[in-house]
Amino acid sequence: MNNKFCVILAGGIGSRLWPSSRQALPKQFLDILGEGETLLQSTYRRYRRFIEPENIIVVTNEAYSNLVCEQLPELPANNLLLEPMRRNTVPCVVWAAFELLNRTPDALMIVTPSDQKIVDEDALQSDVMKGFDFVASHASCLSMGVEPSRQEPTFGYIQMSDQMADDIYRVQSFTEKPNAYFTKLFCESKEFLWNTGLFMWSARTFIEALRKSSPRVSVIEDKFRDFLRVRQLTSEMIDSVYEIFPNLSLEGAILEKADNIGVMQCHFQWTDVGTWNQLYEMRSGADGGNVTIDGRTLFSDCDGCLVKLPDGKLAVLQGLTDYAVVEEGNVLMICKKDDQQAVRKFVNDLQVNGGSEYL
Repeated sequence: MNNKFCVILAGGIGSRLWPSSRQALPKQFLDILGEGETLLQSTYRRYRRFIEPENIIVVTNEAYSNLVCEQLPELPANNLLLEPMRRNTVPCVVWAAFELLNRTPDALMIVTPSDQKIVDEDALQSDVMKGFDFVASHASCLSMGVEPSRQEPTFGYIQMSDQMADDIYRVQSFTEKPNAYFTKLFCESKEFLWNTGLFMWSARTFIEALRKSSPRVSVIEDKFRDFLRVRQLTSEMIDSVYEIFPNLSLEGAILEKADNIGVMQCHFQWTDVGTWNQLYEMRSGADGGNVTIDGRTLFSDCDGCLVKLPDGKLAVLQGLTDYAVVEEGNVLMICKKDDQQAVRKFVNDLQVNGGSEYL
């Protein structure tokens, strides 16, 4: 069996892209870029170019099972892992790692979010295959970074240290969402890469790194080992694991603590599809201006605005600068497009004040 696997993480809510991204239909299941396919579909297609379809795993919340099956009808049933609750990125990757070890003891993994835009997929393939070669011969976890193209405070940054191999360096530090001052320093130093959220390792190396970095999950690891001996995980077994699993991110649980972490300086163009401002940056081009994704807009004395409306709707805007105007279903949002904290506050206020029908 081919030992190269791709694990797609597709269980998030995408609240920073509210009101388009809703709990019942999050951004990964939307054609939010207006390209004719959803973010999940584009991610699957991107890796199916060079990874066998039977070696692509999708992890999502059990509430989205039907959505995944509808959008990826070719996905084998045993390649869909359904989480009973949200516990950040570590438990789902642990589950996937044990699943792959159950298939082949020398399994190699690339872990990818389902909400990214990658340009130059040939370069992606070249970088990933080089990464597979590296993690197959080194007991290292490998993060994948790209050279920053702008000062972006909503991305994570990885500082490079000593060179380990061609285009691969030891990690000096991880910094999540630095302020504008440090973002400027990072970009000027040429020592930092954007953290793409793509990670590679052998399944065995990942489990070993987790064991060393987070001893408190050893009980959960033992549970997975016991369950996989029976070859068939039941929903009750998975529930029992997730109920006691701490809420941990890959960076916080492993990558910021382990001493065998490398970063590859990759050659593809990448951006996260996480906020309205990031979406604007992707669509506006070098000249900026205003961006309409769906619907139709008449602008007067406006600049730097992003508008997304249902088909057949018209917006007429005057005197706005750097605003996002988004209508989806029963919600119209008008706010500064780079103020992601405002979007979070809107969502939190609705959660607290009983506005579930708008989420």
